[in-house]
Amino acid sequence: MQTRPDEPIRECTSCKHKIYPRISPVSIGLVMKGNEMLLARSPHFPPGIYSALAGFVEVGESVEQCLRREVREEAGIEIKNIRWFGSQSWPFPDSLMIGFIADYADGEILPQINEIEDLRWFKKNELPSLPHPSTLAYQMIQSGRFQV
Repeated sequence: MQTRPDEPIRECTSCKHKIYPRISPVSIGLVMKGNEMLLARSPHFPPGIYSALAGFVEVGESVEQCLRREVREEAGIEIKNIRWFGSQSWPFPDSLMIGFIADYADGEILPQINEIEDLRWFKKNELPSLPHPSTLAYQMIQSGRFQV
């Protein structure tokens, strides 16, 4: 395999097969319930930080299906009205964050053991410490503060 100077790929010198870098898509979603938003705290986050729920897209799954599954697994609730928000390259090591805003549909929140340290509904004007402002999660949460 040889690196091509004109593209971010590796190419086989004998058969010319091209290998592109892998990208691992992640669905991240901010769930809204009236004047509240669902935020979670992972044990891997810096102390006190809460964020939106997220997870890797599995083979054969759309990004919307992934978000429904992740919210169900991590929070125990159902969502509806999934709306595209934006995306962000996240190079740790190869993720593409694909962001959505969704509405609460049904269920009682129940944090997933070993994945979620704390999970709660926060009023838009009483938010905890948030991820860095450069993150898609932060931008989604700030946007959610002003949604009707």
